[in-house]
Amino acid sequence: MTEPNDVAGPGPDSAADAGSEPTRALAELEALEEEVARLKRVVRGRDVGDADPDAVRTRFEDAAAHLQDALAAANGGHDPIDTRSGERITPLDPDPESIDLEDVAHALSNLSRFTGQGTDFYSVARHAVHVSHEVEARGGTLAAQRWGLLHDASEAYLADVPAPVKRTLPGYTRAEKRLHAAVREAFDLEVSAADERLVDAADADVGRYELSVHFPAFHDRPALEYEGDALDGSVADAALYRRRARELGLPTADQFDADSTGSSESTR
Repeated sequence: MTEPNDVAGPGPDSAADAGSEPTRALAELEALEEEVARLKRVVRGRDVGDADPDAVRTRFEDAAAHLQDALAAANGGHDPIDTRSGERITPLDPDPESIDLEDVAHALSNLSRFTGQGTDFYSVARHAVHVSHEVEARGGTLAAQRWGLLHDASEAYLADVPAPVKRTLPGYTRAEKRLHAAVREAFDLEVSAADERLVDAADADVGRYELSVHFPAFHDRPALEYEGDALDGSVADAALYRRRARELGLPTADQFDADSTGSSESTR
């Protein structure tokens, strides 16, 4: 199967390509019908066989990404979005050089966790800072702590999607993986498999902690190594994010080196 990044952009034969690419992508999706049915059987426990749901999901993501690229090619290519720094980035075909830490800090500080359904505003930026500290408290490497801070950086360009919904959107999850790779390249991060497992575990536990604070009737509070109350509630979320980035040696723009304090909602 053609990898998403192998789809050429518009060129001299773009008119012909525009007609053939969507047809080929749709044919590939139709060819996956049998695997879709098999995935359903696997998930429902009726056909364990040798099928790996994660591997099948990856194929769905590849096909969805190829279709995204094919549809974009028909319209002249993927479109960019504007960022706070005055630059532009194409979320579905990201250039690592277009990823800016201030854009990430600014966007994540304005994004609410839980689609805004919590008891008060709680930003993705503050969540990421908490995850980074939790990774450190669990003995994580510097690379793991950095990835803990940046693990949701893709949402600065794709927005946050609730986990139950995200799991059913292979086009989104593939785009997220593309951005993850671009973020790691942008900040020269080499994250080992062990680092990734630690960040995933800390992210899940911090998420459960946040759920217990915002929705106590439905969730029990897990034990954490670094409690959320330890985060400075007097510092604005974007400043808190930049401060943690500097502590971890991540590059920040000189003009944003001084923290700006301000009111910030907390989960306390």
